[in-house]
Amino acid sequence: MPLLAGVLLLASTLLGSSDPTPVIDGWKNSPVYVDATQRSLVPDKDAAALAERVNGHDPAIHIAVVPAAVLNDGSTDISTAAHRYVDKLVDEQRADGIYLVVFGGAITWGSAVGTDTPIADTLTDELGKHSRSDPVGTLNGVLDQLAVPKTSSGPPGWLWPLLVVAGLLVAGVLVLRWWKSRPAKDSGPALYRPSYDVLPDEVDSLAERRAAAREDVTRFGEELDSADVRLDGVNTTADVQAALDAYADAGRVVDGEPDDDKLRTVRATVEYGRWRLACARLGR
Repeated sequence: MPLLAGVLLLASTLLGSSDPTPVIDGWKNSPVYVDATQRSLVPDKDAAALAERVNGHDPAIHIAVVPAAVLNDGSTDISTAAHRYVDKLVDEQRADGIYLVVFGGAITWGSAVGTDTPIADTLTDELGKHSRSDPVGTLNGVLDQLAVPKTSSGPPGWLWPLLVVAGLLVAGVLVLRWWKSRPAKDSGPALYRPSYDVLPDEVDSLAERRAAAREDVTRFGEELDSADVRLDGVNTTADVQAALDAYADAGRVVDGEPDDDKLRTVRATVEYGRWRLACARLGR
């Protein structure tokens, strides 16, 4: 008797498992329902991706993954049993749309209600491309043929223009900061200018700046030679000597291979020497 009762209970469970109520209740929260016993076949992450893909689609798409046991309704033909189960779902859902039901690893069935979508041909085509153990691939293939957009794990499309604009703004700020922080034309060791007028492109290179510095010292020396001052004057001796020392100091720098730092001292030295020479002229 206990064994017979167990057999009767099992038979009752298998027959009663065709009740569509759990699926209908599940669809109230998500367009994709996966029975707890079928999550190895369609994992939660795949179910969530399918749900995100079909959510809000017109016509509505309902997907269910249920145990193959629901097909045990007494029918001898598995296709007939699948058809009957899907019809039950449609009757209970009471809504037009596309219905896709995976019965474990046994069969996948589709139905289009209130729409002329050729779901039977589409599903048959995809079933020929995927094994029964790959319902996720089959379902995504059907959605591809129905032109349902795929979900993306990257930023939404509207975000790309915003990112481009933000990148341009950042680049603009960096360029502006560089522009403001660059040396002015009259400062910085690399922008040495002699005391006489030159064009900017005449002192572009270090070699040209060295040549300009030597010319500057030479011109100062010519000014010393032509100056009408007494070297032994009471009021002029110190000034004249300081001018001569400045000329000698500047000459030693330009006779070598000075860098821009040293070249800047040449101009300062020459200008100091000219000032002391002018003082000597006033005291003559």
